[in-house]
Amino acid sequence: MGYFDDIDFEEDSQEKKQDKEALINALLKGEKPAPDLDLETIDDVINYLLEKNEKDKALGYIDSLLDFFPYSNEIWQRKAIIYDNCGDYENAVECFEKAINLNPYDEEAIINKGITLDNAGNHESAIECFDKVISFDSNNIDALFNKGLILEKIDNFEDAIVLFEKIISLEPDHKDSYYELGYCFDFLDQLPIALESYNKHIELAPYNYNAWYNRGVVLSRMGRYYKAIENYEFALSINGKFSSAWYNKGNAYASLGIITKAIESYHIAIQLNKKDVYALYNLANAYEQIGKYNEAIEFFTKVLQIDTKHFESYFGRGNSYYQIEDYKRALNDYESALRIYGDNAELWYAKADAEYNLGRLQDSVESYWKVIKTDPHNYHAMLDLSNTLIENEEYDRAENTLNILLAKKPGWSEVYYSKAKLHFLRGEIENGMNMIEKAFEVNPDDRFDYDFEKDWEKILHFLLDRQN
Repeated sequence: MGYFDDIDFEEDSQEKKQDKEALINALLKGEKPAPDLDLETIDDVINYLLEKNEKDKALGYIDSLLDFFPYSNEIWQRKAIIYDNCGDYENAVECFEKAINLNPYDEEAIINKGITLDNAGNHESAIECFDKVISFDSNNIDALFNKGLILEKIDNFEDAIVLFEKIISLEPDHKDSYYELGYCFDFLDQLPIALESYNKHIELAPYNYNAWYNRGVVLSRMGRYYKAIENYEFALSINGKFSSAWYNKGNAYASLGIITKAIESYHIAIQLNKKDVYALYNLANAYEQIGKYNEAIEFFTKVLQIDTKHFESYFGRGNSYYQIEDYKRALNDYESALRIYGDNAELWYAKADAEYNLGRLQDSVESYWKVIKTDPHNYHAMLDLSNTLIENEEYDRAENTLNILLAKKPGWSEVYYSKAKLHFLRGEIENGMNMIEKAFEVNPDDRFDYDFEKDWEKILHFLLDRQN
């Protein structure tokens, strides 16, 4: 909470610093303050001490003033502000209450008490403070604005919008209200109005890089990625170390399929924030997308060094190992991911495929079953299960699974091909030929001329190729 942020102090000369230290030390020794000591000087001294991180000395200075002016509403407020700056909200509230007891209609003190209560997470009591000021003055912009900020925090965006719009009706150039309206409308998925609100804010505050960034986020959500990139670049032209802008710029390029540009942006975001899990993860995904699997593995690993529970990175790294045919490491990663998120059908499917490639057919069968239990409509997993059962010589289970699949997907030629293979392996040649013919009926483009007596090897290779 920057109570003194609007006070413009020039950088102190050595002489001014010495004057301040003399003033502080005199008060701390119990000397009576000069009669011309004003609030601006007090604020100047407090800021000086807080900037030096001498909070205890700042409190001692205020306590010395209170020894001489115990009924000063203003000095009690300044003591509250110091406590708030220290994060001691309980004592800050107590000091504000003493100030308010001295002047029950001091709107500034009541608002500042509300801000401290908000900082302490006591939103309900904070709103009561702002409402009290509004009962004195229904058009108090500070009370309306701070109440609106709290309503945002508790996700009451509709009521927050009412307050921000009222402020704008009172003060049409209130730039911060336009900014908050942009945030509220964005959250409520009213993207065109959010965009318009940010436009108005930027007209009034063109160098607010956060506003350019937020405008870019809205444009990205609208699918206007090139425009979003322009806005991120505006934000970065003002603050080149804004890592979130680099990250979202990368996301916009990735959405456009310009992966090399996305990778460049993610790298800069990571240079600025080496522990940005989102940027590291998206960078790894980008490398995986363009087939640079070793680079993908490197950055998935960096994510996992930061967050050992990031199952998506185990999954992504496992897929990258799978692509370079390191099935053992792939399986290890899939199993690590499943220990975190055991109900993910895609993970079970990947695990089953890795087990199959490692020749662990029985384990693969069990994993395919887990896919189907988790996702009963995953017919490809059901077909892969059937083919694995056939290869594992569990013909009865394979036939039962294929019959269930055929009832669910009667127009899928691949099921007939698998049934044909099963019949041939059982020596049921006529049934196998019937299944091939049914598959050709479903998918005439696959038909080829054959004489089974002469071309059985051709048929066998054709069926094996269907599985691969």
